[in-house]
Amino acid sequence: RPRRQAVSGYDVTFSPVKSVSSLWALADPALAARIELAHQAAIKDALAFIEAHALYSRTGTNGVRQVDVQGLVATAFTHRDSRAGDPDLHTHVAISNKVRARGTDGIARWYALDGRPLYASTVAASELYNSRLEAYLGDELGMRFAARGDAREGKRKVREVVGVSRELNELWSSRRAAIDAEYAVLAK
Repeated sequence: RPRRQAVSGYDVTFSPVKSVSSLWALADPALAARIELAHQAAIKDALAFIEAHALYSRTGTNGVRQVDVQGLVATAFTHRDSRAGDPDLHTHVAISNKVRARGTDGIARWYALDGRPLYASTVAASELYNSRLEAYLGDELGMRFAARGDAREGKRKVREVVGVSRELNELWSSRRAAIDAEYAVLAK
């Protein structure tokens, strides 16, 4: 087994597909605010899922007893561009490693979060975020989504907003292009 290492917290990042960030960047302030509200609502749904299905602590000798916790402690930081300066609406949620749970004596104390279920739930939480964001934007703003059609082997198809050009999304994906170019060099 790999050696375990204590951490102070976990960073979970929620990022919409590029076409949503592109529309958000080009929209007037009122529409951009509505897109951002849909983004925040989808994050709230994903965090509720994590809280209900992925947060536990361990108590007892060698942590043999997995116990439910009383909520999570987290803070969110919304960013509006990528490291390359491209429009990129995304939110980092820093989840504390400390949670309250009842020990074997029934008294609530602060314990360390069991990171394994949290880590195992990240794909499900991401998919929930994506589907809820798509639903909110469809219901609130009438946006339609369709598969992009260029999924890599073994990956699910990415769904983008219908009507947003692929060229615009690629123009504002300079960080991705740089990563792909470096990957190609390293792969050789």
